[in-house]
Amino acid sequence: MSFTFRAGPNRTVQANLEAVEAELLAYLFGQLLDLLGPAEERASSADPLAIELGLADLAAEPEEVAPPDDPALARLFPDAYREDEQAAAEFRRFTEGELRAGKRGRAQCALESLPEDKGGRFDLDEEQAQCWLGTLNDLRLVLGSRFGLTDDGQEPGAELGQDDPLRAYVPAYHYLGYLQETLLEALPR
Repeated sequence: MSFTFRAGPNRTVQANLEAVEAELLAYLFGQLLDLLGPAEERASSADPLAIELGLADLAAEPEEVAPPDDPALARLFPDAYREDEQAAAEFRRFTEGELRAGKRGRAQCALESLPEDKGGRFDLDEEQAQCWLGTLNDLRLVLGSRFGLTDDGQEPGAELGQDDPLRAYVPAYHYLGYLQETLLEALPR
């Protein structure tokens, strides 16, 4: 691997991935999209104007907007008010749909910007580079929650048993961190 990301001409970021790296990233981006789920509209008659304007989350009643049961999704969409369930539900009602759509859009953008031939050199424009950055961060948050990480001092996978299938993702977690670092360094300033 000669480089992963570096600054390119005209405010682009140049990328270079081996085929196995591109395949891993395509798999992880796809898994993130699966975790985020399909774009969904909440059907509710509580506020027809909100539905008509495409603001389906505003049409939902606050108690209908519970925090996710999956710890990884809860990490991606944390409660804004941990001490006040009603305020947290109300905040989630107004924000989660848009946040989820944004994360889904960034992951789809990152997936689509991978080279067709599964590896090699390619360029990312500024928007694509930002999509990659957000998606890499989301993937690290998801993996960190799967590993049970709660603070910066923990070693990913240290709490996993030797035969735990999640151990296979520890190198991917470190690789995603490396990608984040090189992408941050390559972003146009």
